[in-house]
Amino acid sequence: MPAAIDHAARRIALAEVAADLVAAGGADAATVRAVAEAAGFSTKSVTHYFADKRALMLLTYRHAALSSAARTAASQPAEGADVAALLHALLPTEPGALRNWRVWFSFWGLAMADPEYAAEQRDRMREFTSRIADSLAQDPACAHVAAAERPATASALFAALVGIATQAIFDPAAWPAARQAEAIDLALARMVGRAG
Repeated sequence: MPAAIDHAARRIALAEVAADLVAAGGADAATVRAVAEAAGFSTKSVTHYFADKRALMLLTYRHAALSSAARTAASQPAEGADVAALLHALLPTEPGALRNWRVWFSFWGLAMADPEYAAEQRDRMREFTSRIADSLAQDPACAHVAAAERPATASALFAALVGIATQAIFDPAAWPAARQAEAIDLALARMVGRAG
């Protein structure tokens, strides 16, 4: 009797392989053939899970976003929230986070010309901004931030995070981990009135 295949796990494993290829060489590097070769599967096996490269890229992007969400969740205390820890967890200071940012940036080019990808990009940005706003509401150190101010403050913090990550990705020598942490702490201090 053949072994049962966990199809959901297989799709995630292929998305992981695709994410590595995208992070190393951009979206063009993650062809169905290249993913199959890197995963040790036939092209037909990959096309069993993904009708085309478009479907593969969409799952790869979603998987990177879910990985980032898991990273932020793991950074939080059991009770309440810690906005600084959430933001620090998303900085591209270690390989997993760096890979996720590279996937995200690669996806931008695709989203510019594709309404479905653009909607996905918009939804993920709104999700992360909402997560920051929720953390502002639950972080005791941010209790002074009025409810009406939280959405704008969360958007500004997210914009600061994206700016820091962009510089770190494209000028890594000038943006080591310590400088990234210092920059996000400065953004927190200026926008929320607290240090990280």
